[in-house]
Amino acid sequence: MLTLSLDKPGIAPPKKLQLSLNKGARFTVKIAWECEADHEDDVDIHALEARNSGQGARVTELANVLSTYNTKKMNPRGGVLPNNADGSFQTPSGGLIHSGDVRVQGNFETITIDGSRIPEGVNEIPLFATVHRADHGGDHEGEEGEEEAAFADIEVCTVTITGDDGRQLGAYKLSDEFGDFNVVQLGSIMLGSQGWEYAPVGRGFTGTINDVLAHFS
Repeated sequence: MLTLSLDKPGIAPPKKLQLSLNKGARFTVKIAWECEADHEDDVDIHALEARNSGQGARVTELANVLSTYNTKKMNPRGGVLPNNADGSFQTPSGGLIHSGDVRVQGNFETITIDGSRIPEGVNEIPLFATVHRADHGGDHEGEEGEEEAAFADIEVCTVTITGDDGRQLGAYKLSDEFGDFNVVQLGSIMLGSQGWEYAPVGRGFTGTINDVLAHFS
């Protein structure tokens, strides 16, 4: 089972949306949020370079996990991805690029998926969003016994997924639609015989990034 060493702790399948016959197509996932400046809440997006042979998507190497928890800066005990000078980071292939961790409310983060650089054999890119406690620079330090963060704690939190032609493939209002949860599986960008497809999921649950990895490893 893949895990990251962290310092902190019966429905019909949805219809897939055909995106592009170009295996080199690019996609952008953007998460934006607004909350009170002294909130200790931070949202993140994550993506996996996975292989799916028909029994579900699987990831066997931590280097294929694009997550701020998997950077050497954020997680020196277990992260494997180095941060660039501008704070961005990427998988070794360069197929998944993260703009960098931002904890200032009223801001956004993006993941760029570059189909031309996805490793051979990788045919599914699962996408996730999480929310967790993180100091935004305010005076509130949190109190012992406080409940874990949930998307309902963020006044506004949205995720949009767009193709390289600017067409919007998916949009989620996490603060409204998944308020009770701290993890949302948004969907997967999949490479099939007819090109790229986006398979929406929109499933919320309570857990950690390691729970996500356990499902895909």
